[in-house]
Amino acid sequence: METALDELTRLLKAPPPALRDRYGAFALQLLGNVATGLAVGLGFAIGHAIAG
Repeated sequence: METALDELTRLLKAPPPALRDRYGAFALQLLGNVATGLAVGLGFAIGHAIAG
């Protein structure tokens, strides 16, 4: 009986999160922030160039 319960416990445990899963959301957020900053900066630069 103990062996069956140990086996069931082993099967129900979630696998440890991979490094990619752990830092994937952080990397996507960082990439989004950088892209937004670049777009805003480019917009200001174009606006200043048009305004003279």
